[in-house]
Amino acid sequence: MRKMLALLLALLLALMVTTPALAEADEATTETATEAAETVEAAEEAPASSAVSPIIEKLVGLPWYTWVLLVLLLGTGFILAMGAKQNTWNSHRVAMGAMCIAIAFVLSCIRLFRMPQGGSITPASMLPLVLFMMACGPLQGFVVGCAYGLLQLITDPYVIHPIQLLLDYPLASGAMILGCLAALLPIQRRWQLPIAVLLAGIGNYIIAVLSGAIFFAEYAGEQNAWIYSLTYNISYLGPNVLFCMLISCIPGMTRLVDMIKKK
Repeated sequence: MRKMLALLLALLLALMVTTPALAEADEATTETATEAAETVEAAEEAPASSAVSPIIEKLVGLPWYTWVLLVLLLGTGFILAMGAKQNTWNSHRVAMGAMCIAIAFVLSCIRLFRMPQGGSITPASMLPLVLFMMACGPLQGFVVGCAYGLLQLITDPYVIHPIQLLLDYPLASGAMILGCLAALLPIQRRWQLPIAVLLAGIGNYIIAVLSGAIFFAEYAGEQNAWIYSLTYNISYLGPNVLFCMLISCIPGMTRLVDMIKKK
């Protein structure tokens, strides 16, 4: 049952992504009466099997980033489905996940500096999420990260496109599970948490750059959109990650990971 729910959730998100794009394609194909008339005549003369071709053309015409996001969503749903049995939620982990989300949210409300086109420098707001991800693994960490992103969406939304919504909110926070790779590195345990924070920041940064270059390219002016997005996002994510890394180096911080993991 859990596997089915995970896959259905991924398919639902994929449908949310493709529907607006297909709707835009529909509007583009009906802009002029001449084109509509030609389409009708062609459909009458063509065999019945060709009726599917407009849908195929619309799917082929989807932007490349839509296909990338679809693959990420379906892949995430598959991973969650496969790991559903091995990563069961108990009352302790649910409580720890809720607490980490709450602490991260409160810290995110303390904005030391707010960027003009979105993004803020906050006092280590990402650290509670990284602690949970290190304690409970990437699957449950992804769920908690997405939940935090959706909470940000509810309280401070800035949405111009469904794909931008998914990138900037649930996926940007969920991508911090990249920090879980630190547990696999052959280093002393006290250094795993700072490295996890760095990797989590890189995951967040990648999604932020992708969203900025695609959906906020007009702010770049004459500058290349990708260079602008790389520079803009590192200007606030860099200090956030650095501040979290410094706090994670405090002796005893790794005990918080054990406390969250404890059953």
